[in-house]
Amino acid sequence: MNITSKLRIGGMLVGYYRLCPRKAWLSMRGIWMEQESDTVALGRLLDEYSYDRSDKHIEINAEAPDGTPLVGKIDRATLKNGVLHETKKSRSCEDAHLWQVRFYLWLLTRNGVTRSDGSPFRGQLDYPLLRRTEWVTLEPEHIDELVATVSAIRELATQDVPPTRLLKRTFCTKCAFDELCYG
Repeated sequence: MNITSKLRIGGMLVGYYRLCPRKAWLSMRGIWMEQESDTVALGRLLDEYSYDRSDKHIEINAEAPDGTPLVGKIDRATLKNGVLHETKKSRSCEDAHLWQVRFYLWLLTRNGVTRSDGSPFRGQLDYPLLRRTEWVTLEPEHIDELVATVSAIRELATQDVPPTRLLKRTFCTKCAFDELCYG
């Protein structure tokens, strides 16, 4: 099976890669453990019931400079304010969350979508259980990093074996793949 020929890179995969390349590799092979995870189930409930149904689950497609198809499923957007929202349960994987939102902002940029005043969209991470929000912007250095990340994910997709597991971190105990990696 040639994975790279049908590879579409999405925001969740970018987040997985930033968090753990092994998790990204496993998910590219169709190995999903989230259906067994209470943490993921809670996240889905938060997404479903935390905000109005309007402007939710917006799908956007683009193409990376190297031609790689990109896809994003944005949790919700307040279009008149030019803000994309991503809902998360906790800040435990905040770096991955930031890159996921930056990826979505990049998709808008690649499609030439701006706010009504011509400025770029902003992102917002929403943590309803914590009653916190965090603004996310897309800077030129982030675009360079996203281009490099997409290239790295394409390279990862060609590998026949998964990357070695990371030294067990506190995050791993909450990861749906914990038992697969360390069980």
